[in-house]
Amino acid sequence: MAVLVRVYPERQSVTHLFGSDFFRMLIDRRTEEKLAHMVRINFDKAADWRRAHDFHIPTGALYITPEPNQTGYIPEDDKSFGLSPFRRIAIADGDCR
Repeated sequence: MAVLVRVYPERQSVTHLFGSDFFRMLIDRRTEEKLAHMVRINFDKAADWRRAHDFHIPTGALYITPEPNQTGYIPEDDKSFGLSPFRRIAIADGDCR
């Protein structure tokens, strides 16, 4: 079961899903595109889609993805998915910071 959807900028044309074990799940390209579209539509005004974002499915929260040199970019590094409160930008019910 996926718990995190990492949506990269459209120019990179990549979406990753991570399971509760913190490892990446392999999915087909069509599913990647649908998931990215769904996340972008639901948070269209809350996020700057020129940067990567992480959507945490259990909480419905959207976070700015840590940079590659920061803790949490590789989810299994710190077992947190990089989901620090200061990175959160929106929650699915419309609560935006």
